[in-house]
Amino acid sequence: MTLHQETHSGDTRARLLDAAFAEIYTHGYHGAATAAILKGAGVPKGSMYHFFGSKKALALGVIEERIFPRMEAFYDFEADADETLFESLDRIFSKMAEHELLIANGCPMHRLMVEMAPLDLTRQYDRFVSRLAALFRRGIDRGEIHPFDTEAAARFFITATWGELSLPASLASPDAFRTHSRLLLQTLDRYR
Repeated sequence: MTLHQETHSGDTRARLLDAAFAEIYTHGYHGAATAAILKGAGVPKGSMYHFFGSKKALALGVIEERIFPRMEAFYDFEADADETLFESLDRIFSKMAEHELLIANGCPMHRLMVEMAPLDLTRQYDRFVSRLAALFRRGIDRGEIHPFDTEAAARFFITATWGELSLPASLASPDAFRTHSRLLLQTLDRYR
């Protein structure tokens, strides 16, 4: 295999992952059409099966290589070490409220965990919980809030937020999400 072929092969795989991410994010795992993914990637069906043995394998690749890296970048809990816990959460919630696809379609990780329930996606979920719990511990260590069970609180914040993002589009809006996030922050404020 030449360098050009390796690059082209990597480009094809990346295009498949990007097209699958867009299709799954918009339509969910079960609603994602393989034909739409192939069309979006501009590749023939054989290319998908060359890189991924099945639609499920492609979805797992999307989770590992597209969704989780984007979630970690988007939910940058440690972006500014000088921010207080409340400032960090407010910044994240504000970004979420302004993200049209997120409000309209919900959290892609949550949707995939529900749709692909037989698969064990707990490692990805646990990693996300750990990152939020670390932000809570930083607030405790700085004396911004009193100690509490940070892991349980992180799970509560995530599942409550996923619940809000799981509402049908007719009930979802940036304003409704902002109200939700303010209520979560008011709940956390009780630990000051």
